[in-house]
Amino acid sequence: MKALIKLYLLLTTLFLTLSVYSPVLAEVQRKETPEESVLTLTITEEKVNLPLKSTLILALKNNLEIKFLSLNPQVAETDILREKGEFDTTFTTQLEKNMAREQTAFALSGSDESATTLDERTNFEAGVKKKFTAGTQAEVKLAHQEHQNRAGVFALNPEYTGETTLSLTQPLLKDFGISIGKSQIKIAKLNFESSENEFKQNVMDILYQVESNYWDLMFRIEDLISKKKSLQSAEDLEREFKIKIEAGALAPIEIYQAEAEVALRKQDVIVAEASVKRAEDELKLSLNLYEDETYWNVSLIPTDKPEVLTIEDNLPEIIAVALEKRPDFKQAKLDLKASNIQVKYTKNQKLPRIDLIGSIGTTGLAGRPQDTFFNTGASDSPWTGHWDDVYDNMADGDYYKYSVGVKIEFPLENRLAKSQYNRAKIQKMKSVTNIKSTENIIIKEVRDAVRKFNTSKKVIDSATASLRLAKEKLKAEEKKYEVGMSTTHDVLEFQDDLADAESTLAFARTEHAKSAADLARVKGVLLEEKGLSL
Repeated sequence: MKALIKLYLLLTTLFLTLSVYSPVLAEVQRKETPEESVLTLTITEEKVNLPLKSTLILALKNNLEIKFLSLNPQVAETDILREKGEFDTTFTTQLEKNMAREQTAFALSGSDESATTLDERTNFEAGVKKKFTAGTQAEVKLAHQEHQNRAGVFALNPEYTGETTLSLTQPLLKDFGISIGKSQIKIAKLNFESSENEFKQNVMDILYQVESNYWDLMFRIEDLISKKKSLQSAEDLEREFKIKIEAGALAPIEIYQAEAEVALRKQDVIVAEASVKRAEDELKLSLNLYEDETYWNVSLIPTDKPEVLTIEDNLPEIIAVALEKRPDFKQAKLDLKASNIQVKYTKNQKLPRIDLIGSIGTTGLAGRPQDTFFNTGASDSPWTGHWDDVYDNMADGDYYKYSVGVKIEFPLENRLAKSQYNRAKIQKMKSVTNIKSTENIIIKEVRDAVRKFNTSKKVIDSATASLRLAKEKLKAEEKKYEVGMSTTHDVLEFQDDLADAESTLAFARTEHAKSAADLARVKGVLLEEKGLSL
């Protein structure tokens, strides 16, 4: 028995060590894992040049919303492990020692102190149990007992008994079958895949917003340049007026209009500069650059220029690509798969529980014989007094036990199972509706994006023509002014028209670039088109 106790302590220590040390080791490994390197920006003269792709890569690494949303798939992945945990193997063990000193009225106790007995028992149990995906539950159990009693009525003292038992429970209706047993694992895997698709869709939405901020900053800078050029033209005209007034070639009153226009255009420049800073702040926020004070007062300069792009004008084909690639549509279809599995599982849970149960095992007995009126010592005793003889007897197979039976359990109202089944069917109907709704939304978004793309391209053509015309009109008006056929007011007005035309063209180009990014987003291929991956 001492050896068995030592084995018990060894096994218990081993299992406790594995159960405690494994999560600690995992935590240490997690902490020692180096953090993902962050893309650094090169600062030159308080400016940072930003290509578009580098901006998007930086957003993937730094954007706080993306970091937050990236945790959702990790949470969903833990649900898979949780559902698999139902089929974990469980080791159980128990060691117990009992002692009792009691009064007795048994006349054959054989003890000098016949009025009392001293009973001492040591019990040891160990076993392994596991549930399988088919619903089968199995347990292997070893039990060992040592019993000592001062009373002389026992043929063996101490007496050792042992038994090993294999028990099986197999559901025949409720919880029967591998497909039912793995239902929750399958649902957890689908939910994880659905969460990944949701994350990808959210990332594309965020990257589209980052790119929009990029092009907004580009437009604000171009608009500021146009406003500064317009201011410079007004200032040049003002200096020219002053020279002519000093020469007596122009009435002094003419300077007031030029000075007023310069003041107005300075206001436009101030407002445009503030708009640039506001656009920079939006981009810095989306890139999480405020985390480092180094970038607080640094100017961001977009280096990529918006291009005029073309697409194949085949709307059905573009919609087909979107329905194939869009992560939210994939997510809707995965939700329907999960709903179908849940309906099948909850339908099974409505069935009565009919389980086939059975067990088989061997037993053994050993101990030290003592002379009593049951055993006079007249014949040789088969008992040797060694505790391990129990296991020799068990191994012989001469002493065994078995049982077989059926267990039936049937809730009379069964309201819980019925409500869960009805709920699963309703959820399935919601999933079917959600697929159709998502499909309609995708078709509408694609049509809007294509229309917006084509419109923005036409606006660029129109804005280009307007800019060319504004330049020509200003040149013509300046020539007329030189020969006295035009007024100062007309020249300043045409300068304003040119500045507006330049800003309009810059805005049209950036809107076209944003519409191209939006079209890639609604098609579900934004990451692929930008050469990015999660």
